[in-house]
Amino acid sequence: MRVVFEIDKGGKEEDLIVPSPKLINSHHEVDAPENNWGYAIATAFLVATIVIPPLSSFVNSLPPIQYVQNLVSTGRYRNDNLANRIVKAMQRKGYQLSTNLDEVNIIYLRGADQYGNSNGNRINEWSDRRLVLMFRNGQPTIVGNWAATTKPGLPAIKNPTNNQGAAFIEPGQYSAWRVGTHYGMFGRVELGLVQVAPVKFRRDAIRLGDVSKQPVQSGMIGLNQHSGSDQQYVNKASYACLAAQSQNAHLNKFMKLVMSDPRYRRDQNFVLATTILDVSDI
Repeated sequence: MRVVFEIDKGGKEEDLIVPSPKLINSHHEVDAPENNWGYAIATAFLVATIVIPPLSSFVNSLPPIQYVQNLVSTGRYRNDNLANRIVKAMQRKGYQLSTNLDEVNIIYLRGADQYGNSNGNRINEWSDRRLVLMFRNGQPTIVGNWAATTKPGLPAIKNPTNNQGAAFIEPGQYSAWRVGTHYGMFGRVELGLVQVAPVKFRRDAIRLGDVSKQPVQSGMIGLNQHSGSDQQYVNKASYACLAAQSQNAHLNKFMKLVMSDPRYRRDQNFVLATTILDVSDI
């Protein structure tokens, strides 16, 4: 017997709460029968289990059926969704998780699509994700999931403002941002998260978008969190910053979630933590 549960992936990206993946993936699927007789027999058998109580009780007592029922009732399948994968990755790395009511966890997932699948981590594209994860009824839930970049755009890589090269933030967790006004290049002024403490980064000395062989540095470099003003490509939207493509999602969803955090409401100088993960971490 083959059991596959599907969940619709439709909906607007800005409002996306990531569902669990298929319960049985293509590597574990049972081969399909060679004709339709198998389906007819299976259907008749299932109807009989519903209509005839003794047969139903017998089937429910079978070990395979009890195993599947146990998986569904205990929610074990749900533990493989993106929120739980991220939580497990953060726990493995010893990162802080904010689990109290209405507290936000700001997370950037590098080189991933909205479902946490690898997408090639392309330069100058919105090939990363900005996520807001909160705990609801004790369970991690992604309440915001938007296209973003943790990498500078191509103009910054080719013509950096620093002669040592454009800065790429290092994966890690940093308590380094405060709600404030982002004064970007080319006149952009926007509510955002402003860097107030050092972060680790590497500079692209060879100007090719590859910093894997460059030394890790640490410092204050104006690495803020803001929007990309709805640009199709990153381009000049980021010279080092953590930017989400949609301006509306940044201002009216991301910043509202951040500013609803009770720690910020108590203290508007509260310094927020942000975690940068690579898709390989999850």
